[in-house]
This record gives sequence, structure tokens and C-alpha cells, in this order.
Amino acid sequence: MTDVQEIAQLRTALLQMWVRAENMVRQAVRSVMERDAQMGRAVIAMDEDVDSMEVELDRRCLSILARGTHDAEQLRFVTAVMKMVTDLERIGDLAVNVSERGFDLVIGRGVEPSPDLAIMGDLVADMVRDAADAFVARDAVAALELRERDKDVDAMNRAAFAQGLAILSAHPDQADRALSLTNISKHLERIGDHAVSLAEMVFFVVDGTDVRHRPSPVV
Repeated sequence: MTDVQEIAQLRTALLQMWVRAENMVRQAVRSVMERDAQMGRAVIAMDEDVDSMEVELDRRCLSILARGTHDAEQLRFVTAVMKMVTDLERIGDLAVNVSERGFDLVIGRGVEPSPDLAIMGDLVADMVRDAADAFVARDAVAALELRERDKDVDAMNRAAFAQGLAILSAHPDQADRALSLTNISKHLERIGDHAVSLAEMVFFVVDGTDVRHRPSPVV
């Protein structure tokens, strides 16, 4: 198998992992909003597949690098994939965390997730998907637009934290549920961060410039 063929397969496998991670986020949030513990357990079960995908993709990347027959563009792609799979694996872990905190809310009654939590979940899942779309389209501009959208996620997380503090003050008996809700919001905020990291790697693949920890360049 040539480097070109193997890299094409690597690209397909990466996108499969990407889709799985996005689906985990969407199902995790849905499990919380619908008080569906069975769906939450399904998300946790899916994490084993994502972990296995990470290991397999890393193995493929190392195999390609070990041959030393690739050109500069292929090298950039392979090294970016090794970073992206780490972000995708962490997104899967965070989706599991969301599901597990949802289990806390299934038990008993009291303060429930607000509609804003579902909106936040959709926003970060869309960011994960849109980073993949930018990767497929080789659209560097679309990739970096996710940085601006992440500011909305950060704002929603701050609002959720403030709401949690208000609940604790007014209803101390709801402390456990309030803490679970603020944790869910924080996990979603971290998923947004990983989506941005994926987008920055997409920019690196397309443009060849490492924009991590830098202002967005003019493209």
C-alpha cells in the first residue's frame, strides 16, 4: 500500500472517530435532558470504541512516519492527526462525564436542567461537527470561526455557574443537583475548547501555520 492510499484510509478512520465523538456529545446531553439513564449508559459503552480508535489511529500514524517516505504535506497531515485523535478521545471522555452527572439527576426530584443547557449542548456538538466539515472541505476560514463561537459557550458556562450559586443560596437542600448541573456545563465548555483545538489543527493541515495560542491570522 502506498503512502497516499494509507493516508486516505487514515483520513476516513479519523472522520469515523469524529462522527462517533459528536454523537456521544449529542446523546449525552439528550440523556440528561430526558432523564434517560439507559441512553447515558449507551454513551459510556461507546467510549470503549473511541478509545480503541485512538489507539489504532496512533498506530497507523507511527507506521507511516516510521517508513520516512512521505513528503512535507503528508508529514503535516499525519502529525496533525496524532493531535486530533487526542482531542476526540477527550471529547468522548467528557461526554461520558456528562452522562454520569445525568445519573445524579435521574434520582429524585428538584431543580432540573434548564433549556439553556440543551442549547449549550447543541452548540458544542455543532462545533465538533463543523470542525469536521472544515477538515473535509479544507476550509481554513471556517475552522477558525469556531474560536468566536467558543466565546458564546464560555459565556453560557459562566451563566450556568452563576445560576448554580443562586440555587445553592436559595435552596441549600438542592446542593447535589446544582453541583451536577454546573459540572455538566463545565464539561460542555471543555468540549467546546477541544472543538477549537481540532479547528486549529485543521488550519495547520490546510495552511501549514500553527495558530495555537495566537490571535487568528488574516486569511
